[in-house]
Amino acid sequence: MTQSDSMKIHLNSGNMQAEISPLGATLVRLSRGDRDLILGIHNLTDRSINNFYAGAIVGPVANRVSGGQVNIDGQTFQMECNEGGLTSLHSGDDGLHTLDWEVSDVLPNSVSLKVHLPDGYSGLPGNRDISVLYTLGGDGLTVTITAQTDKKTPINIAHHPYWTLQTDQSKLKLSISAENYLPKAADGVPTGQLQAVANGPFDFTMQREIGPNARLDHNWCLSNAKHETPRPVATLQASDGLQLNIATTEVGLQVYTGSSLPNLNANQCTANQIRPNAGIALEAQGWPDAPNRPTFPSIMLEPSDTYRQITQYTFTQK
Repeated sequence: MTQSDSMKIHLNSGNMQAEISPLGATLVRLSRGDRDLILGIHNLTDRSINNFYAGAIVGPVANRVSGGQVNIDGQTFQMECNEGGLTSLHSGDDGLHTLDWEVSDVLPNSVSLKVHLPDGYSGLPGNRDISVLYTLGGDGLTVTITAQTDKKTPINIAHHPYWTLQTDQSKLKLSISAENYLPKAADGVPTGQLQAVANGPFDFTMQREIGPNARLDHNWCLSNAKHETPRPVATLQASDGLQLNIATTEVGLQVYTGSSLPNLNANQCTANQIRPNAGIALEAQGWPDAPNRPTFPSIMLEPSDTYRQITQYTFTQK
């Protein structure tokens, strides 16, 4: 089955347009005027093509979990290890990005989608209800994600667009408001240590070019606790001065420069052609492998609480 335009929700607000698919609650297309801003593919149902999470909501535990194991109050829960048999990436091959979300409300500039995960889904406890609200406004897009559970469970949800503000990604200028990042082991999982970015290759405290053949796929540590309201955490500026500004309530920002993106034909893509390093993912989320790292900010959600993430993408012209 091919994902048809009739299944997508089209949003408009001023100079901004967006297309969202219920499959994976995926942002398929985002444009400003006649300029496309993200990578997207037409056929979301073809797993041989749609294996890089473009624009999707990922979770219930985004990023990597070592051994796919989570210990909750002395009980071990096993997630699918879908990355080399060693780690769970984005909760396995049946994560949120693969599910058909229910469209619960549509307005000209916003859409709400929701999905229910039964107790045991993805190997984790709790009947979980998750919702996402996409809202176009002014010169940007706000993504609000909420979740509730009836059992203590890890929740770390991320939005996964690949930004493509220009053809030559190496000339994009990136800034990240973080003094530390998480070094990784060979399996891609953080070592558990925090490393200062100062004066090294991971230092983007001042906006600078990404550079050629970048192979970043690391978490920058924005804070030790979530914020109630979004605060500015990153910028991405094109050579012509168009700048993406990211604000979020989250504690971490995963930066992936897309070095392993596939080569897809132009007719498979919604806008710009996809190839390695054609787009950069800037994913607001909790720190990866947090359930197995007691010193990391916790991603455990109690039945009495509500998980909430607000991430704002706005555009300015410098």
